[in-house]
Amino acid sequence: MRYILVIFLFISFSSFSSFSQEQMSLSVKANDHIAEQFYLQKGDDMGIVTIDSSRVKAFGVLFFKWLGQPGVYRLLDKDGHLVDFRMEKPQMSFEIKGDFEETELIFDQGNKNNQLQYYISEFDYYKQEAKRLGEAYQRFEANSSETNGIIKTYRGIQKEYKELVKDLWSKKADDWSMQLALTNADLLPVLNQKSKNRFFVDQYFQHFDFSDSLMVGTPGFYNKLERFFETKEIKTLLKRNVTKEIDLMIQQIFWLSEVNKYAQECLVNFLMQTYPETNFSNLYASVVKTYKLANSCEYVLASKKMRTRMENDKNFSIGSKTPDFILPNCMSVNIESLSKVNSDVTLLISWSAHCDGSVELLDKVQNLYQTYHEKGLEVVAISIDNNIRSWENFVEDRSLTWINACDKDGLKGEFADIYNITSTPNMFLISSDLKLIAKPITFYELKVAIKDYLD
Repeated sequence: MRYILVIFLFISFSSFSSFSQEQMSLSVKANDHIAEQFYLQKGDDMGIVTIDSSRVKAFGVLFFKWLGQPGVYRLLDKDGHLVDFRMEKPQMSFEIKGDFEETELIFDQGNKNNQLQYYISEFDYYKQEAKRLGEAYQRFEANSSETNGIIKTYRGIQKEYKELVKDLWSKKADDWSMQLALTNADLLPVLNQKSKNRFFVDQYFQHFDFSDSLMVGTPGFYNKLERFFETKEIKTLLKRNVTKEIDLMIQQIFWLSEVNKYAQECLVNFLMQTYPETNFSNLYASVVKTYKLANSCEYVLASKKMRTRMENDKNFSIGSKTPDFILPNCMSVNIESLSKVNSDVTLLISWSAHCDGSVELLDKVQNLYQTYHEKGLEVVAISIDNNIRSWENFVEDRSLTWINACDKDGLKGEFADIYNITSTPNMFLISSDLKLIAKPITFYELKVAIKDYLD
């Protein structure tokens, strides 16, 4: 394994959230890679994004400069080999020596780094041993004394590896470098390539809950998601179109990230981008349904009327005409109905003051509204609360300056009926001619849709 020397100052992760965008710079000494192309990447709410690319100069230095924040980044070459590292200050320098052959991790200096490298080397040892046993297994007939011995040895290797991952898991809390090491733990190769050890697959992902606060949204986080779906044989499930198994798979990944709302938002954005509705309608529907159950306030869904609304919502597609309706108890003068709203783009939100998800969404939308209102965005927020006085007090206390209305009939009202409302919050992005532009599920998806339309 080559050596990577790191020089940077240490500060605590807790201060990261206070950083705004600032000038970042990375200098990498890479004398063995002159003229080679490298890519600088990071993770965001949607997946892994490439910030910039650059070549190693003739004097052996690779340099990047960009606006960003301290955090976890990735350096990638044209063949897919990578280095994950964490910038704790706006400037960082390190050196790559030798061939760029395998994944490397850059950690703190000193004994802590030695301990982490221990885990990385142990992961590699067990994977190589499992691969060697698998090759030996294939050379002998099934149920022979030789294969029985190999199976016994393999199970021992598997047990040791499981204990190693559990040990790392127990030490990872609030330690970014431990969590980064854990993202590089992998499944051991199976002996019989015709069958999967489902127990070990499930156990493995119990030791990566997709909600580690320091790793959510990083490249390692998304790589782990990809591994999860690969081990769940998602391509086979999609090809067979097995709805029940697809639902169980989606429910499991949401359960593994349920304690972290940001993790779930990253997850649902990643899934909707990777498996779009036009090509993977069953999986997409399962993602939307599960996310709404986990992150919205559900109401009575058992009645025939509610089931009809849920079915109708599937037919309410992008590009279709959105129904006009009277804005009940509207606070804005001279705006009687949705069609009277004069804007290039209208964000229609259904919400309730009793729904934490609704309140959180309104807070986020306020900043977006300030940015895009002058560019043509208007927000129409329809509350389905039945207490008008409480609703008025809430709007006033929050200083919600967009168009506010309240249908005190709730789910029995006209708005909920024609827009198939079964839960809150819901978002509809509508053009000036009342055509549906988008039905964002997450706030990030909303930001992307508005930016694409108005910027």
